Amino acid sequence: MDGAFDLTAGPPSDVPARHPLPGRIAIAVPARNEQARLPRLLSALAAAAEFGSCPVSALVLANNCTDDTARVARAFRHPALAVETVETVFPPGQANAGRARRLAMDLAWRADALLMTTDGDATPAPGFVAAALRHVAQGADLVCGTIGTDARHVLATPSGARIAAAEGAYGALVHEIRHCIDRMAGRQRADGDRPHYTESGAAIAIRGDAYAAIGGLPPIASSEDRALIHQAERHRLRIRYAPDMHAHVSARLFGRARGGMAECLRRRMTDPDPLADQAMLPLSVLRRLWAQAVASQAPLFPDRAVCCGPRLHASDLERRLPGLKDFVERRVRPEFARWMNGAPAMAVA
Repeated sequence: MDGAFDLTAGPPSDVPARHPLPGRIAIAVPARNEQARLPRLLSALAAAAEFGSCPVSALVLANNCTDDTARVARAFRHPALAVETVETVFPPGQANAGRARRLAMDLAWRADALLMTTDGDATPAPGFVAAALRHVAQGADLVCGTIGTDARHVLATPSGARIAAAEGAYGALVHEIRHCIDRMAGRQRADGDRPHYTESGAAIAIRGDAYAAIGGLPPIASSEDRALIHQAERHRLRIRYAPDMHAHVSARLFGRARGGMAECLRRRMTDPDPLADQAMLPLSVLRRLWAQAVASQAPLFPDRAVCCGPRLHASDLERRLPGLKDFVERRVRPEFARWMNGAPAMAVA
């Protein structure tokens, strides 16, 4: 996948047909050398399964492991959670997080199931499964949960604190613009709160029929979770950002995937001017998106799995924040208020 992005193309017309509510839950877990953390994950999934209203199974894909991940998975027993274990070895250069999650999800997939995914080092909350089912019952095709982590060791460093503050301020305004555009396009309810817009493979659920209709998980090495959400947006799936579908993830500094969270945290601790999340869009892109929204073109936000132009640093966010604030205060909020007062309702199913 290249870094190109299309600011004009709207969603296609091939909306997946609606089928009856899923009759079971299938949870895909890619795991590489997770023997130490896997028992906690499976125990948490079993506890969450007890709050669900249908059978729950987990498929653990033990990929390129040099420890006892597969043995630990096979040894797990709980009446609320059936566990299937698959071992595989990807060739050198192809052992990445995106490929592992795609294969795990493809193997776990059933047309009549709600397909969920999480990480091998995650600890889902007790309401993880029940929340996903509840949002699907309310009409969602895809549910994005929240994640939490204890990153105090990162925030304790000057660079870690700097990028966290810069992204917090800049990202809040980006999400405000995105929410306004989504409401104007009918992708989010006009009377709803601003979504959290977290798109993490540690907490995603998608109807099995919808997963097949959009072609499954995009075949990329990393940021496959964000690419999936963007693909779902293009196919006009009903997406819900659920604060009650939560998973805790580790803040370890040495992970299993190149370009993953652990590598990002290490860089944030050591680089005096850390790279910002690629979802922090430049103001020029946000201006074009907003102009299209005001012109009733219903633009999609660019794919968060790729960069829109040069990757920004903490210093870029700090320098550009005043301009972004001015744009939101002078353009976005007044024009959105006028749209709310004068435009016909665009309800989301």
